[in-house]
Amino acid sequence: MFLQFERPITNKMTVLIDDISSPLAMATQETIASLCQTLWGWTPCPEWISGSAVCENRGLGCPCERAAKLEPFFEFYRLVTAYYLPDDIGGSNPALESHNDLIQIISLLLSNADTPRSQLTADYFKTRPHHGNKDPPPSDQDRAFSLAARIVAMVQPSADQQFEGLLEAGVRPVIWRSDTSFTAFLHSVFPKRQHPALSPGHQVASSAKVSLASITGHRLKVAGLDIIPTNDLREHLRLDAKKGTVSLFHYTSVLEERLSTCHDQEISAQKSASEKGTLKLGSVESWSPPGSGLTQFTSSTLRTLVAKKQLDPDILRVMDSPAYRAGTERPLDYQYWSTRIVDLHEEIGHPTPRGILWRWLERKSGARYAMMATLVGVLIAVILGILGLAVSIFQAWVGWQQWQHPISNS
Repeated sequence: MFLQFERPITNKMTVLIDDISSPLAMATQETIASLCQTLWGWTPCPEWISGSAVCENRGLGCPCERAAKLEPFFEFYRLVTAYYLPDDIGGSNPALESHNDLIQIISLLLSNADTPRSQLTADYFKTRPHHGNKDPPPSDQDRAFSLAARIVAMVQPSADQQFEGLLEAGVRPVIWRSDTSFTAFLHSVFPKRQHPALSPGHQVASSAKVSLASITGHRLKVAGLDIIPTNDLREHLRLDAKKGTVSLFHYTSVLEERLSTCHDQEISAQKSASEKGTLKLGSVESWSPPGSGLTQFTSSTLRTLVAKKQLDPDILRVMDSPAYRAGTERPLDYQYWSTRIVDLHEEIGHPTPRGILWRWLERKSGARYAMMATLVGVLIAVILGILGLAVSIFQAWVGWQQWQHPISNS
């Protein structure tokens, strides 16, 4: 039996798997083109697929321009699929023999998003051609559908029986139950939680209103908060006060393609079954809100984050675009991330104590700022006292030397 070890995918991560090769180890340009067609309904140009550096239509709206922006996502796809290892039980077939199998499951999820997971899984593997071996074990089938859901929704799902194993591996997945459809799963992952302090329709005291303009890169730095990239959309804007980190989902090119696809389907006169299954998370302002700390970043700060944290470079274009900046100037009803934005605002105004000194002050007094000022005053007084004592000792020594060695007038 081959075991698959799932880990959070990071750019610095290195996993050694001896003598075992994944059936999804190699993702060709044709595979990526098929993925684009399945997810967003367009295909890169033949020049891009063939790997040619020259495209005659580049700059004229050629799909290769969109593909170039999505290269960080394609790299994520190659990386996360390469770690798939099938469960080989008694010579059974792997659940995913090639990237075509994975893309077929992705298409099945999008076109049957209201069908329970267990039924989708059973129907797919019942109709898939056999090669003389046994069907894949249920655990491998669940892993295949979880991987497909991860590519579509950019979250880390898990079947019921795999949850504990992923927790031991350091992954924080969300359970996609067998009796739950893909649509219901997404609604549970992204619940709408409107916070009165950020909702323009709610009447709250002006002192309770949250000023989004206050969440700037400089103030995050002063509060001791470090931005870390994440490929899990659930972790977007999650504050870890203990570690002093703020997670940022940075694949803006993927979000833009998803919203473009949803917009095209909403304005279409004819609705098909595939439209019903398309991932719809509302407007960009609702779940990736302007003013959530990113729009107040300077261009140089964003470039530094892209270089050092290896964020998607497309974030520079999105955050500097006039359309995105204009979104910060009108009142918005934040439906998904309002609680986390308020948490960030509170953390900036009242930073969590970090370090030995700050934690000691926090334990000794609730008003740690007053105690810190008192402690600093005492330290300054002690230092000045020591300096005064040193000057007095020096003066006494000089007087004693003069008495011991008087200067003769002659």
